[in-house]
Amino acid sequence: MAKASPSDAELVKKAQAGQREAFGLLVERHQDYVYNSVCYLTGGGQDAEDIAQEVFVSAYRALGRFQGRALFTTWLYGIMLNSVRSYWRRRRKVKVLSVQSGGAGDAGEDDDPAVQVPARQDGPAEMSLRAERVQVVRAAIAALEEDLREIVVLRDIQGLSYEELAETLALPNGTVKSRLYRARRELMERLRPFWDAQE
Repeated sequence: MAKASPSDAELVKKAQAGQREAFGLLVERHQDYVYNSVCYLTGGGQDAEDIAQEVFVSAYRALGRFQGRALFTTWLYGIMLNSVRSYWRRRRKVKVLSVQSGGAGDAGEDDDPAVQVPARQDGPAEMSLRAERVQVVRAAIAALEEDLREIVVLRDIQGLSYEELAETLALPNGTVKSRLYRARRELMERLRPFWDAQE
């Protein structure tokens, strides 16, 4: 009989006891989720790779302070959001200081394989349409205000529950629901011209 995989909580305890390979297993288990979330929040490319690495470095350094009051994933999502928010602050400063603020960080948008992998049965036309839809949705999400972008990515793309959202974002359930409603409504308005053109 195959041995059951250790839970996140078990791996955290081992990592806190100094077993680096246990933390490595946590990274393997959650790196795709973190990277894909960061891609949607930042636009992808090298910046997303750097931020995802920063998330796990920060988590490793702070692991001794993790007390297990929340799920490891909730704690990790909090670190991810803090890293993304720091990135947004740096970007805003650069835009304020720079006369030419267009295009930085967008060159790598096509580098997100997790978002753009087509279904195997797709032909060239379907692959092209899928890639176009991905780009349109990513652009629409990127155009949302940062707090709306966070909640729509975490809920509708990564599938967090309302309870997980409330804990990760440190918001009451009512605020989570109203913010998600606003985010979805604005996103649909931004996507409507594209969908109308497809009909």
